[in-house]
Amino acid sequence: MSEPRIVFYFDCVSTFSYVGFEFMERYRRLWNIEVDYRPFILAEAMAASKNTISQNKMRYLFTDMSRISAITKIPFKGVPNKYPYDSTVVLRTLQYLKTRHADKLVPAMRRLWQAEFVERTMLDSEDSVKKALDGIVDAYIVDLAIAADDTLDAIRKNLAEIKGIKGFGAPTILVYKSVESKPQ
Repeated sequence: MSEPRIVFYFDCVSTFSYVGFEFMERYRRLWNIEVDYRPFILAEAMAASKNTISQNKMRYLFTDMSRISAITKIPFKGVPNKYPYDSTVVLRTLQYLKTRHADKLVPAMRRLWQAEFVERTMLDSEDSVKKALDGIVDAYIVDLAIAADDTLDAIRKNLAEIKGIKGFGAPTILVYKSVESKPQ
């Protein structure tokens, strides 16, 4: 029997994707499990499933995030002033790193979420993503990610997978006990 694995669908605008990522990274070595991070556009999945965010839901989200932060020590200070925003530049950059510089993916994900939810920086432009990733990847990598058609194609494929399993939010996490198993 092969090793178990987790497929972790996420969008960087999702606070719970951030928390889920930190837990995956905290425990994946202990669990001896592979985590396959797959970016998708949350707003499109929510629209397809008719999932909406009310003001009331947002209030609870921030209360929950503050509680989670206090208990887990995962830093959280809030969201950028304009939230949510179009995360396509971030997602394309992360998809590019996943396929071409896999060793940079996890540090980049962590850095981008810290910029967003600790520093409260809106990551809606190439310049903001380049600035956030300074020291992790060279700025030209973001340009290459945006220019590469396959990054957007992969994100769309991930979105289609989410729709196919009736996913409605982020993160969406699938657990496979083995290569041959169906997701749990």
